[in-house]
Amino acid sequence: MLLYLPEEGNPIEELYDRHASTLYRLALSMLKNREDAEDAVQSVFEKYLLRPHLFLSAEHEKAWMLRVTVNQCKDALRRRAMRQSVPLDAVAEAGVWDRESEVRDVLDKLPEEYRVPLVLYYFEDCTVEEISRALRLGASAVKMRLKRGREKLKQALEGENGP
Repeated sequence: MLLYLPEEGNPIEELYDRHASTLYRLALSMLKNREDAEDAVQSVFEKYLLRPHLFLSAEHEKAWMLRVTVNQCKDALRRRAMRQSVPLDAVAEAGVWDRESEVRDVLDKLPEEYRVPLVLYYFEDCTVEEISRALRLGASAVKMRLKRGREKLKQALEGENGP
């Protein structure tokens, strides 16, 4: 079996030249936001740089790049949907809810094992993978701490204000 080898020169630069515009257009069509599309494309090339792949053909290379871009965009959309919210200022102006400091106070009272992952995930936009590396925990442990932390935060907020 012959492996596909790109032309001589700087292989990363050539890979970028071959695929960046296509990947950007794909990401932009999915994310509907220039900055998010640029981030997605950057992440695709970052994934390649961190773990280069050997491709069987130019078509295999392109298929991999497209698949990773689609997955990256789906992840971004998932994160965006989970973080969809009305700004607290807008809610406070509407007189519905003025709890930003209350949420921060309750969050600050949570045990560190739950507080740190919640802050990293929701306020610093870190992924589970980034948090797991930063805290030297497995991804499943981070997910469990996020789940339990959300439950504790919800209980504390409901306990202060009733259901």
